[in-house]
Amino acid sequence: MLRNVRPSLAAVNSRLQAFQSGLRLASTSVAKPSSVPRSTHNAVALSSPTPRKSPRFRRPKDAQDQRQSKRLLKPSTVSTIVNGMCAEQRLDAAIDYVQSLPLDAQNAPVWNTLIAHAGTAGRYRLAYQLYIDMKRRGIKPTGRTFGTLFSAFSKVDSWEKRPKLIQSMDSVYKSFLQFIDDVKAHNPGSPILSEALWSINAYLLALSKAGEYQRAFDVFNALDEDGPLSAEKVTYTIMFKTILHRVHRTPPDDENLQQVRERAASDARLIWRQLHKRIESGAKLSLDYQVVQSVLQCLVGGRPADHIVAFDIVRDYVGLAKPGETAPPAKVKLTPPLLQDILALYNATQKYRLTLHLVHNLMETNPDILDFSHLNEALSAYGSLSAMGSLTEPSRALQILEWMLEQSVVSHARLRPAHSSYTLVLIICWRAKDWESALRTFELMTGYSAADFADGAEGKPAMAPRADGRNIMPDVAPLSALVRTAIETGDPANVRQCLRIVRELGLADTFQKLDSGPRVDASRNARQKDRVYYAHKAARALVDAVDMLVPRKKEDSAPLEGEQWDWVRIRTLARSFLVEQRERRPTTTPRLEEHPLGSPEGLAATESAVEWDRIHREQKSAR
Repeated sequence: MLRNVRPSLAAVNSRLQAFQSGLRLASTSVAKPSSVPRSTHNAVALSSPTPRKSPRFRRPKDAQDQRQSKRLLKPSTVSTIVNGMCAEQRLDAAIDYVQSLPLDAQNAPVWNTLIAHAGTAGRYRLAYQLYIDMKRRGIKPTGRTFGTLFSAFSKVDSWEKRPKLIQSMDSVYKSFLQFIDDVKAHNPGSPILSEALWSINAYLLALSKAGEYQRAFDVFNALDEDGPLSAEKVTYTIMFKTILHRVHRTPPDDENLQQVRERAASDARLIWRQLHKRIESGAKLSLDYQVVQSVLQCLVGGRPADHIVAFDIVRDYVGLAKPGETAPPAKVKLTPPLLQDILALYNATQKYRLTLHLVHNLMETNPDILDFSHLNEALSAYGSLSAMGSLTEPSRALQILEWMLEQSVVSHARLRPAHSSYTLVLIICWRAKDWESALRTFELMTGYSAADFADGAEGKPAMAPRADGRNIMPDVAPLSALVRTAIETGDPANVRQCLRIVRELGLADTFQKLDSGPRVDASRNARQKDRVYYAHKAARALVDAVDMLVPRKKEDSAPLEGEQWDWVRIRTLARSFLVEQRERRPTTTPRLEEHPLGSPEGLAATESAVEWDRIHREQKSAR
């Protein structure tokens, strides 16, 4: 058997060797033809062109380049293109462009860019739809995605017509919490957790604007006490503004307004205690003026206990103490907005002397921080003191007004008195029955000379021209104060001088314009309510002023002469206004028009009762 096999194997091997040698000979004959020399063959081989494919299998050049550009386009380049298209107001085209790209050219930052531009354009529902479309394409949202979406929701001004959007926002927040839990499970020290608080702050701000106050408090209370997901200064500022927003949404004529303010102050005080406790425990928490400003705005409308906390904050953090107290070094820089709220706190709590002490101190040491609104708070303090019976306030208020005019010309244009500044000084003059100071204020306000309106003055009154529109013409508010001041003096000469001013400025025609124009509605805001109040006060004062000079016509009345015709015309216009607007009489009184010691009628009744009691006791003791 073995002898028969071996020859067959040998035959196979010999055949294989012959086949291989044949292949080598064939390849040599193809690569090196015998008719061509070796050098000539190499030259021909190098110069011969590369074989081409058939045209029917070749891709068109434009389509090939487009496919290559899509394949090589980076997401960062896509984001740049999207920003450029959105800058040209082509948001929809940018969305279509991104949706047409392959998935390798898309990532979360690209979609974050689209969501951000949708929020900037006010298309909040579209921002949410982009978030949903992003997830459907298999692109996972990042921490920036949630923050960008919540920032878009925080820009919504009116949530009343968007109930479904609130539900969508809550759904996104649930997904955000799940995202945070996943990050904590995989890497508790991830920097994503440090950026997550930005998303929470934006969500709290959106809840505040939406009126979801309880939901905002639930989210705030669920934050960690320490670590990257604990509240910081921006979080506290948003919460204080959320509390304040609840007060602002309450109508001014709501009978529960004071209860809302007291509750807001109580909530703000609770949050402030948590903040203060964290600072005392060594938490690395820095405060700025916005935190202090927002908490003071909440506490100002509360109870006396809340006011005490506010004064402590001003002393301990701003470094402003009452006279006789020693304040620690300031931890928060005093800024003009913060100073405005501190002065408002002093006036609201009837600490008028503190207001004047602080303002006069800053006038001497740091006038750069002051503007006309701060000086208006000082003038309001003088007005409140004059309402309590002080008779020295007009001259002091006039000194502040003159200082403001001097400083506005020299260096600080922001100290230029506004229309409200002159009105405050004129109200103070009315309280103190100071006609001379009232005339001086009128001269500083308008540029007229009061002597040109006095009895015996000759010629037409002339107004001294001023630059930059500094000739301010009074409206119904300063007019009412000026006329009432003249009446309070009881001097007919002062009343005539005042009526000449009214005639020169054409203020009596104001009532005709108000009567023929749109109806005065006092339900819109406080400024409009004050305007309604002073319009009625001015009309009533003009009627009383003319009645002092020209009694109402009777059968035996003497005929009118000279200026009396003008006075009667003014009285007619004022009466017509009162008749036409009798159904729209003011329901509220401005603060400076209130009588903290009681109305004049009440004070007269109290004085009469006291006098009667004194006489009764004297008669009883004489028996």
